[in-house]
Amino acid sequence: MSFMYDSRVIGPKGYQELMVVILNKEKNPIDSCCYKIDSPQVHDLMSAKKGAHDFGIKGWKLEPDDQYQGFANKIIK
Repeated sequence: MSFMYDSRVIGPKGYQELMVVILNKEKNPIDSCCYKIDSPQVHDLMSAKKGAHDFGIKGWKLEPDDQYQGFANKIIK
């Protein structure tokens, strides 16, 4: 099964979060998480020094296409 992930920096300055969402082939969300991030982390995301895959989602392996989106594989134990 093919999954993608997408992420966005949300919230007002000083209270920002990185929201990462796993999407199915119909682009419907099936899993998500949020991380509180500070100004240096926002800068690193915007300048592509860091990506959403560096934050991750429990149970998923994220393979980046760019710092905000890419492919997701379910980790099977």
